[in-house]
Amino acid sequence: MPLTLTPATRRQTRPLSWTDRLPQAPVPCSGVLPSPLVSRLPRRLASMPGDPSHFSTRWSVIARLHGDQPDESWDWFIRRYQGYVAAVLGHLGLRPADAAAATEEFWSYLYRSRAVERADRNGRFRSFLSGVLRNYAKSWRRDQAPRERTDAATDAEALPDLRQEQDLDLWAAQILHLALARLGQAHADDERALRWFYGLPDAIGGEASPRLRATEIAQRLGCTANAMHQTLFRARNRLRECLEQEVATTVGSSPELREELLLLLGAVERSRPGLVEVPGGGA
Repeated sequence: MPLTLTPATRRQTRPLSWTDRLPQAPVPCSGVLPSPLVSRLPRRLASMPGDPSHFSTRWSVIARLHGDQPDESWDWFIRRYQGYVAAVLGHLGLRPADAAAATEEFWSYLYRSRAVERADRNGRFRSFLSGVLRNYAKSWRRDQAPRERTDAATDAEALPDLRQEQDLDLWAAQILHLALARLGQAHADDERALRWFYGLPDAIGGEASPRLRATEIAQRLGCTANAMHQTLFRARNRLRECLEQEVATTVGSSPELREELLLLLGAVERSRPGLVEVPGGGA
């Protein structure tokens, strides 16, 4: 006789989400999570879509992270920002092995501290995320220090700060990473051509790849050198459009959008001359 699932039975037999598996211990008001209570999130990210159309802005994602069904929002959020989180934590003085572990635990910290609920939605998303990471790095360093050390709190407070230019450059690398992914979804050869021609790294903060000449890229893609120069010209214009679309999801008003776009285009231009055109010759 087949089993009939009632609504109550369905609720009991539904698979547990990663939020169900998080420890239900209280979190201090400061948002500091004791290390033993931090759960590692399951790696379900590879199957998630890169850019769901219903996530129109970063703040709209933020609003969903503590909703009734947050799993999809969290998976998408982690997928997009784990590279940026790792890069910032590395620049804040964490050793590579520590930065990898801290990146894994950051998402639980963000969830349990409910920092997103206290965020100023009128502010810039990058300022919010950078500030949360700074506080988290201090908490993580204090939490990982051996108990017998009396200078652990001092070491955490001595965490190096990001200069404003470093902070901007890291966020520009994040936006460029997302823009290239957006470009590749619609025009894969354009993304490949730009990565090879400018030696762009695969990850934020990663090592640059050897740059290829246009003739070498043409051989790889099976076209003439003249056609490749046209592809590079078209790809740069399309990348600029993708950058504008990514920036538009992180700011609210039009004046703020223009200011943020100029800042980020200027940062990309400084790191990768010729990749994008900056209106007026600079930011």
